[in-house]
Amino acid sequence: MRPRHAAAFGAALAAVLAFAGCARDDGAIRGSGTIEMDEIDVASVVGGHLVRLRVTEGDSVQAGDTLAVLDQGEVAAQLAARAAEAERAASQARDLQQGARPAELVIARENLRAAEAELELARVSFERTEKLANAAVAPPAELDRARTTLRAAEARAAAAHEAVRLQEEGFRRAQVAAAKQGAAAAAAQLAGARSRADELLLLAPRPGVVLLVNFVAGELVPPGAPVVTLGDPDSLWMRVYVAAPALPRVRLGAPAEVRPIGARRPFAARVVSIAREAEFTPRAALTEEEQANLVFAVKLVLAPNGGALKAGLPADARIRPAP
Repeated sequence: MRPRHAAAFGAALAAVLAFAGCARDDGAIRGSGTIEMDEIDVASVVGGHLVRLRVTEGDSVQAGDTLAVLDQGEVAAQLAARAAEAERAASQARDLQQGARPAELVIARENLRAAEAELELARVSFERTEKLANAAVAPPAELDRARTTLRAAEARAAAAHEAVRLQEEGFRRAQVAAAKQGAAAAAAQLAGARSRADELLLLAPRPGVVLLVNFVAGELVPPGAPVVTLGDPDSLWMRVYVAAPALPRVRLGAPAEVRPIGARRPFAARVVSIAREAEFTPRAALTEEEQANLVFAVKLVLAPNGGALKAGLPADARIRPAP
């Protein structure tokens, strides 16, 4: 338990004892407690070595200020790898979407012309060999070779013709869609890696004051461990305990006044929550006196006061009752 939490617990216990029989002589519902401050723990989900600490306890910070810098080499390497993969996938998707380049189409057409020329030569050679074989001048084996050469030339010409057609028509829609999806997946992985890298830079989520610095430079920060704890001086509140007989006269949003011990003037507040269950319950609450021992926690939020109040101050509260 942190020291300030222990102090707050002791003050709350004292408030329970002091307010069990709250007074109503002037119509107001009275209570005592300790002024508290909203706290925010700033942590990293990935952790790492704390290389730089930019704040000390008591510093005032604004939203977006750098509090600490962590280091984790593999996160940076993963970010670089994801960035390269995303760029490669995006380039591939752009190439497929744009279709064949002019130079590629020219090469495909020239290959077709060469294949057609080879086919014509193979056809003429086959016809000549066939005539010689029919005249018993050329052996059958030579005719077989000429026939095989002709078929191979026909296949090459057909393949070259199909290549030109594909280059002219562009890539299939399914290929383009698959490339786009691959680029989107790579971009998502890059965003995840960038998010993990951003976790190494701890920024103030809102204006406030540094209450605690839990690590020093050079230490290894586990994932999720709060490096810095911030407090908001403009988000002060206190909890008082109202006896059961007076609880029906307390309403959410009711105005209240909070006067710290020794203060010359009260500070405005309002009721924001009322507990549904008693904080202290005796074994039996049958008589009116015993029912007064049932107390319920009521939370008051103080209006911004420009730093006039500090957390930890004991204070008395007066809640305006409902009619």
